[in-house]
Amino acid sequence: MWAFDHEGGIREGLEESFTDVMRSIEPSGHSNQTVVQLAPRLSKKKIERDHRWEPTKTEIDRIVRDIWPKNKEDPLKQLKGVSQRKPPLTAEARRAISEISEGFWKTCSVVDSLKEPSLKGFIFEAQQRSKDDQDYEHLYRAIAEMAERRLEVLRRRRSDKGTWYALVEVTHWSGDGIGEILERFHEKCASRSYAVAAARRLLAEHANKFSVDVTVEAEILTDLEWNARRDD
Repeated sequence: MWAFDHEGGIREGLEESFTDVMRSIEPSGHSNQTVVQLAPRLSKKKIERDHRWEPTKTEIDRIVRDIWPKNKEDPLKQLKGVSQRKPPLTAEARRAISEISEGFWKTCSVVDSLKEPSLKGFIFEAQQRSKDDQDYEHLYRAIAEMAERRLEVLRRRRSDKGTWYALVEVTHWSGDGIGEILERFHEKCASRSYAVAAARRLLAEHANKFSVDVTVEAEILTDLEWNARRDD
């Protein structure tokens, strides 16, 4: 079964099912037949419950009718796509985007450096200026939305509740200080404390990959931060 997110994607569901499959594999070299490996068995049950579907005869018959219809009312209705045609990116447009985006990193850095009381004042002022200054209305609204997101991240980080993610990244560093992520391991957790425990476990599992030019780093993320990191 595929789980779709609010944008219609299935990547997160596939990653979760892959994690369950990997956990269901019993460790190699396990020769003690008297010890039952409980975790793999639980993972296998979870796979069958969350990621597998056994169709009934009625459902199979319906699928067959969709593929080989015998009556006019049998086939599924078809919908035509409505995706927007991508316009060509001219050299002028490319230069303009590059010039405008050069200062984005500074804007993000300034917003991320603000504490909660300052963020609240920043948001209010940016929203007010979007109303007073019509020439830059959209830009002020954009930085207000950035600050609102940052404020929500800080609020969620104060709480142990909510959805959290444990993340471990294995990164190779070249001589000029440029890092390339080789592997990422993550786990979705029901609270911050669970995410901390999961991050420690993942870090221990992959600590042997650390070397002179390879780092193994762990962190925990709120769901908002995870969605942004996942897209990256």
